[in-house]
Amino acid sequence: MKPVQPLETAVNDYRQWVSTLAKDVDVWPAETVLAALHSRDRIQYLIDQLGEMPETQILPPQFWLDLANADADLGRQSDRLRALPDLASWRKSVHPPEHHWWWYPPDPEIPKDGLAWLWGGLTIAMLTISLALAQDIASRFTTDAPGIWSSLGAIAPVILTLFASGGALTNVGQHALERILASRTSAQTNWARIKFVLAFALALGLFLFHSLGLPRIAAAYNQQGEEQLDTGDWAGAQNNFQQALSLKPDYPEAQFNLGMMYEAYQQYDQARTEYLKALQGGYLPAYNNLAQLYLQQGETDNAAPLLRQALSAPDLEQKGPELEYALHKNLGQVRLAQDRLPEAEAALRQAIAIGQSLESPPPDAYCLLAQVREQQAMLPNSPTYPGDPAIPSAQAAWARCLQTATQPANDRWETMARQALDQPEPASNSN
Repeated sequence: MKPVQPLETAVNDYRQWVSTLAKDVDVWPAETVLAALHSRDRIQYLIDQLGEMPETQILPPQFWLDLANADADLGRQSDRLRALPDLASWRKSVHPPEHHWWWYPPDPEIPKDGLAWLWGGLTIAMLTISLALAQDIASRFTTDAPGIWSSLGAIAPVILTLFASGGALTNVGQHALERILASRTSAQTNWARIKFVLAFALALGLFLFHSLGLPRIAAAYNQQGEEQLDTGDWAGAQNNFQQALSLKPDYPEAQFNLGMMYEAYQQYDQARTEYLKALQGGYLPAYNNLAQLYLQQGETDNAAPLLRQALSAPDLEQKGPELEYALHKNLGQVRLAQDRLPEAEAALRQAIAIGQSLESPPPDAYCLLAQVREQQAMLPNSPTYPGDPAIPSAQAAWARCLQTATQPANDRWETMARQALDQPEPASNSN
């Protein structure tokens, strides 16, 4: 039993040193801490030596109980032991093996979040939503002729979402984020909630970009297309209008602009389709252009309701006098084609009155009114205009048409006016 006696003595010494450390003192003496640790080293050395002896030595149960109680008391001091600034330098000098736990006080156990399963499920849901939004955003930036911004818009959301998904769901990503937050116990405790907050922030950011950012970018593409249209870059304008509609499919202004492009290319079916889309979005200029397209194709019965509906719109005045002039002028032209001359005259007179407020009064309403006058003059009991200072005859209307047809775009009206003025005015038919 001789080998057992030193062990019992070592355990008693160890218990005394641990009891000293357990006393409520502000600062632990370094000598006391080292004495406790070395006494525990000696106990372990003696136990290992005893195990190597050829004859089995049985230690009494009281010995193991005393050692376990002393270890428990030291373990309860782990926080203070771990906080010692000299502990790391002591380990470098002593080189204790890693299984000597008393030299390596364990970190405090992080309390588990009882709702971690809920936060985990919500995190997966947010990441799924983010991935769907990212894919939709990327698909909207994919065009036949993408530029650098289109490419970035297509790639960036997907990369960001995949990176966030990898950080939250893969072991490598979780370890990386845990190392970043390792110094904060509260962050480690709420790790499941932090992952949910990050996933929710990503989903919210993509949603806001999808609902608010894409329309703004679409407006920028549409504006750039309008500028290119003014400079004659029709191909570039068409690409920008199509990109705007890719980002915001229900964009009436871009649909209208693309319809004008198709009409300029004489692709009338495509133009009609785009005008109808813009019309469904309540874009008033689309009513006028679609009606004008119907008028050119002889579909006056389809044109008239569109023009009347646009003229009755409560926000017509906000669109400016140019549109109101065009609507009245086109309605007058439709009524002229339908031989409804009094209605044609009334609509054209309204157009002429509105045109006076424009910087350059257009000639077409005068030219159309001249045609109305010519047809009225050929009717039995045709009206006369005694004392009417505003265009009393067809010749006067043609003269006003010629006077205002000063722009190259008005060449057709100028030609018609000159030809009409070279002919004598038809006599009125009256009983």
